[in-house]
Amino acid sequence: MALLDDYTNLSEDELDVKIQEVMNKIDIAYKLGYGDQVDQLLFHLDNMKMEMGDRLQKEAFEITAGRLPEQYNITDDDLSKESSEDAEKE
Repeated sequence: MALLDDYTNLSEDELDVKIQEVMNKIDIAYKLGYGDQVDQLLFHLDNMKMEMGDRLQKEAFEITAGRLPEQYNITDDDLSKESSEDAEKE
């Protein structure tokens, strides 16, 4: 079994293959009644899925970054202008 840090060095396809392999091993270990091994494999499976989720979340963020229409892009300067305009009205 690979070390936890090795998951970050795998490509997305390699990680997907590893996830499938671990799921097959879990199925076999469960059928044979190896509860301790199932727990260990589930631990590794969870870590691999978290790594995959982190990658997908990062990818989604990179896709959407820069696509926010300018009218919805609020900066600190915009907020300070609004608060000073509100203060002048009062």
